[in-house]
Order: sequence, then structure tokens, then C-alpha cells
Amino acid sequence: MTIPFFPQILIFNLPKGLFLIGLIGIFVAGIAEFRKGHIGRPAIFVNAIFLWQIFFSIWASLPIWMHWYLNIGSIVGLIALIAYIPKWKLPKEFYQFCFYLYGSLSIIIVIIMAIYLKMPLI
Repeated sequence: MTIPFFPQILIFNLPKGLFLIGLIGIFVAGIAEFRKGHIGRPAIFVNAIFLWQIFFSIWASLPIWMHWYLNIGSIVGLIALIAYIPKWKLPKEFYQFCFYLYGSLSIIIVIIMAIYLKMPLI
């Protein structure tokens, strides 16, 4: 089993209503990202945090591919946040990678996969 790269102290118990509002927000953001064709650094960071809010409580029961997905999301989210503060430019490939794997529509797909695999969410 792998170690989560996200500190438990930053995990909040989200009420189901807030979770649903977050999903609606992610869906709307996904449409905007898809129309623009890219994702911004703040969205990368927020999406990584949102994933942890959903999946941290069931970490031990997640498949290994999901451990890797969440941990890599932590790393790219942190890179995005660190680069955003001083307004550093990141390579185009970084944004493409994040758009396809950590963009809002990708997050929706991961949540749908988790529901299909009968993982308990929140």
C-alpha cells in the first residue's frame, strides 16, 4: 500500500449538500475548460484538493492505480500553486497533462468510475 501525499489535517468532512454543489461547480468549470481548451493553475490545485476531500476517507480500500492518481495529483497541484503565486510560466506539456488527467471533466469521469466500482464516496 502506498502512503497518501496529502496531510489528513487538510481533510474536511463535507456535508452531502456541499459535495453536490462542488460537483455542479466542477461540471460547470469543466465546460468552461473544455471550451477554452486549457486549465489554469488555480483549477489544477483546487481539483487536486477536491479529489482528496472525496477519496481520503476510503484510501485503504482504493485500488493502487487510484493511489498513484491521487498522489500525482497532489504533486501537480502543489507545483501549480507554487508557480501561480510568483506567476511563473510552466511548460505547455504540464498544462496539457493536467487538462487531460486533472481537468474538471476528468474529475467527473473519475467520480463516475468510483460510483461504478461501488466505492463509498463522502
